[in-house]
Amino acid sequence: MKTALVILSIIITFAMILGTNYISAYNYGNRAENVIVAEYTNMENILSQYSLEVSEAAQIPAMQTEDLQKIFEGTLAARYGDNGSQASFQWLKEQNPNLDQTSYLKIENIISAGRLKFSNAQTKFIDTKRQYTTNIGYLWKGFWMRTAGYPKINLAEYVIISTEKTKEIFKTKLDDGLKLR
Repeated sequence: MKTALVILSIIITFAMILGTNYISAYNYGNRAENVIVAEYTNMENILSQYSLEVSEAAQIPAMQTEDLQKIFEGTLAARYGDNGSQASFQWLKEQNPNLDQTSYLKIENIISAGRLKFSNAQTKFIDTKRQYTTNIGYLWKGFWMRTAGYPKINLAEYVIISTEKTKEIFKTKLDDGLKLR
């Protein structure tokens, strides 16, 4: 009787250990896949917001130019009449009108900050995906994750965003540098 109880308690303990490993692997897989999907969605959100902010800010210099042109046209017409005056060019030269460059600097800052934020999000995403695939590859934990049906998402759908030039550089293993003009 004692032997049967010892054997039964060993079987129950072993079953509990296996059950706990299965539950732990299942919960990790669920959490990790949700984080991968969330971080990927967040990267899309960051890129979208950054793109909108740049395109909206880029409209400001054109609006400033149009407004400045209207002001000059109105000022010249009021001062020199509808037919204008030969002195209008002298007035422009004397006034030395300039477009405010701060809007260009703001756009440059938006681009720089947006690229950095997007790069950081992609780096975090890469590490999260690496952790997940590493765990799937482990002998014991990976066995339980695969038993639980992981991966349930197609990891090939969740990749970083890159440029054609970057992909070509990695394909050819040659980088000819940046050409600024």
